[in-house]
Amino acid sequence: MRILIDIGHPSDVHFFHNAIKKLKDRGHKVAVTIRDTNITSKLLKSFNIPYTSLTPKGTHRLLGPFRLIMRDFLLWKYCLKFKPDLLTGINGAFVTHVGFMLRKPSILWEDTEHYKLMHRLAWPFATAIYSPDCYTLPPIKKQRLYPGCHELAYLHPNNFTPDKKTVKNLGINPDEKYCIIRLCAWMAHHDIGQHGIQQNKTLDFVKTVEKYARVYISGEKGLPDELKKYQLNTPLHQVHHVMAFADLCISEGATMASESAILGVPTIYINTLKLGYINMWENYGILKQTTDTEKALEYAVDSLKDPNSKNKVNTIREKILSDKIDVKKFIIDTIENQLNYRLKAK
Repeated sequence: MRILIDIGHPSDVHFFHNAIKKLKDRGHKVAVTIRDTNITSKLLKSFNIPYTSLTPKGTHRLLGPFRLIMRDFLLWKYCLKFKPDLLTGINGAFVTHVGFMLRKPSILWEDTEHYKLMHRLAWPFATAIYSPDCYTLPPIKKQRLYPGCHELAYLHPNNFTPDKKTVKNLGINPDEKYCIIRLCAWMAHHDIGQHGIQQNKTLDFVKTVEKYARVYISGEKGLPDELKKYQLNTPLHQVHHVMAFADLCISEGATMASESAILGVPTIYINTLKLGYINMWENYGILKQTTDTEKALEYAVDSLKDPNSKNKVNTIREKILSDKIDVKKFIIDTIENQLNYRLKAK
């Protein structure tokens, strides 16, 4: 069967890359389309996944509605040649619109409650929507909840094993106590009015954490001069190895916070945006969340001073893995079940 996967964000690559390889191994024809960004294309190349960029030149100058129409048109045009039996993506208005036009099923993977505009644009046209069972909004009729989260598609032990040798080859000592701090760019539409670490306190925050552990900063955009010496310069497809051996992760971004929790790393999420899967990890006791910079620093110091902090979190991680599923397998089963249903209906 022919499957179209549309990638809209670099994190989508992580979510789908294991499933793409397995679907191909099972004899399916899989095409990947992207809205071209340097990061997305680099990630796909690192996983040896061919892709087609459908971003027209100059779209950054167009208003949002025109960009949406143009992207729909380009994906529709591509699909006329590829002839997919099914389209899928994360928060993907494009796959639902084109799937509806072609009368082909579209599957969405949705874990972000505050993407309300995308919900209005995409959900009415989707065949099915799959969300983690921690999703805080009431599910609609076509929405199904599963015991997991997006990050378990690539960080479940069935799919990822942290490697100390990889970390050492990157110039980082995995046996040294270190902390990763993730700073967001605050450029997305849902970031308007939101905040993480107070900007005027970031340097003091880092210097305090540095008293207890080496600090590496992962920045969504370029770091200011005073923070550049802390820059984590790691290939994107290898960053999870570095994360896995950290003693603490402090993240303004929800994805990295969730990744760290799954990897068994004590985690602090500092962001005014609330998410179901972050609440879930907090309820398990593997993550702490706050909107207050001083409180986040207090949590960080307490965790780094506790010699049993990581052991405690690893115990919780075992409980999580027993409660949740290998989401990669669930993606594959869901896609194949939808394809088989369509075949039987013909």
